[in-house]
Amino acid sequence: MKALRLALVLLCSVLAFAGDVFFGGAQPHSREPVTVVAYTAYTVGYSETRKVPLWSVYTVEHTAAEPMEVSRKGFTFFTEKATRAQVATRDYTHSGYARGHMTPFAAIAYAFGEEASRETFSMANIVPQLQRHNARIWAQLEEAVSGTRTAAGFHPGLTRAAAHIWVYTGPVLDGEGSGTVISDKEIAVPTALWKAAIWITPAGETRACAWIIPHEEGLDPKTYMTYATTLKAVEERAGVTLVPEDPGHVMDRCDAKDVAEAQP
Repeated sequence: MKALRLALVLLCSVLAFAGDVFFGGAQPHSREPVTVVAYTAYTVGYSETRKVPLWSVYTVEHTAAEPMEVSRKGFTFFTEKATRAQVATRDYTHSGYARGHMTPFAAIAYAFGEEASRETFSMANIVPQLQRHNARIWAQLEEAVSGTRTAAGFHPGLTRAAAHIWVYTGPVLDGEGSGTVISDKEIAVPTALWKAAIWITPAGETRACAWIIPHEEGLDPKTYMTYATTLKAVEERAGVTLVPEDPGHVMDRCDAKDVAEAQP
């Protein structure tokens, strides 16, 4: 595993990564310091005090090639050695919460294959998430952005209408020390989860949208679009500025119609 990733540890500062991992080239800014861990196909900003990622980001591109099929069977969660918190999968056992991926396994598997998707099981990419939230409304949103595979074939989601997409994901947390936690490591439980997408259309236009979904059971998966909002709203609720320089003027955009029209 170590040979497949590059781990970078630092406090909140602007860091230039190779390629276009981040829209505009600058990593997100958060109110709290983070440990940045860069994997093969995604990057996280991990809070050593909250014991969860404050943000996780990956990119996907439109392609005419058939998305890769990767079985999840045999993949196991692993402790990220680059973090001081050293959260282990056992810290979630009997907690009442699932291990919720921020960068999803499926999106990385479709685009990058088995080894890259295995890295999404890092505990640095995980938050405590109610299973009926994770598997229902949250899964619906993930599939709308990155696509899903069914018995009938692959449905591309937003990749149908975009040449390139940057996807950012993270939790909304209560003030430090005031929220619900699990384990003796005091792993913070989100009060909501957010996702943001910035995409380039085939015509070269830059568009964006975000969603902030309450962390509750029983939400109707079909209503995920009612939670559409702006990247600026994510900054206000979660304390994370996704695009610090905002070169494409995306922070105030909510192009939800593109996402809705891209669905099958």
